[in-house]
Amino acid sequence: MRTAIALGLALLASHATHAQTFAAKGAKATLSVTYQYTSTGKIADKYDPAEWRVSRTMTMVVPMSADSGQAFSQMRAPDAGQMAGIGKKQAKTAAIHKKMEPTMNDMMKIAETCGEDEACIEKAIVAYSATMDPTAIKGMKGEVDEVTKADGPRYQFWNGLSQTGTYAIDEAYRSKTSDPLCMGKPDQQCSREETRKGGGDLPKFAELNGGSLARLEFDTVKKEVLITLPVPFPALDYAQQVKSDFPDEKSGGSKGVLRTFPGNLPQITAAAALDARNASGTQTIKVAGTGGETGTLTVKWQFVRQ
Repeated sequence: MRTAIALGLALLASHATHAQTFAAKGAKATLSVTYQYTSTGKIADKYDPAEWRVSRTMTMVVPMSADSGQAFSQMRAPDAGQMAGIGKKQAKTAAIHKKMEPTMNDMMKIAETCGEDEACIEKAIVAYSATMDPTAIKGMKGEVDEVTKADGPRYQFWNGLSQTGTYAIDEAYRSKTSDPLCMGKPDQQCSREETRKGGGDLPKFAELNGGSLARLEFDTVKKEVLITLPVPFPALDYAQQVKSDFPDEKSGGSKGVLRTFPGNLPQITAAAALDARNASGTQTIKVAGTGGETGTLTVKWQFVRQ
């Protein structure tokens, strides 16, 4: 009885400690992310000079909901310490099975002898237990309790429920070329200027059915957060204005679609305490490409619990 009371008090104390740290299941929060892609450059070529200025901004808001604290991550593989713990439990489990093998064989014999007669089975087990060493039974129980004991919660996972966002495009390109068809032009070069402007609500992925791919998970041991960022729709509408004296191109306006930004979004890892009411950070990513498609993607994020 004293052992049961002590165990109960220990479990209550453990629960109270975790309750102060982990958010309740279903708790709400908001993840806000701003993507700023910029590219500025020029090609100082005597025959085909060019320059550009590119700015694409996307701001996204993702409502999130908390899962219960878990011993293992939903977003990353077990670390070395966890793998070692799993290995130890597997080894102990195998050892227990080996140690209990004679007893299990005896239990099988009792079942074969008694068949479906429960009174017979109960009587045989009582008689069998009287022949066993109580100290050995207690030790075996301790070993079983050790391998079946669940690890305490370490991670808390937050799931993106939906996502909304806006975008803005502001780009300018200038170029010249020394094509033979441009011999009669000033400096014997054709000139071209293009501007791209656009903005509004980000389109939504029909495949997500109003949901979001954004995920977030706190690690209480490493005191960090791992974020899978919300993915903006990859094609954005814009209005284009072209001023050109190229023989095969007319000046004027038109509509176009361009991709959100070059490259892929990485997962973000940042220092963050589990019980902080908010966390934020900035990450800068260099993007390799050609012309305006080589530049810098700056990701600013903020997580706020309600």
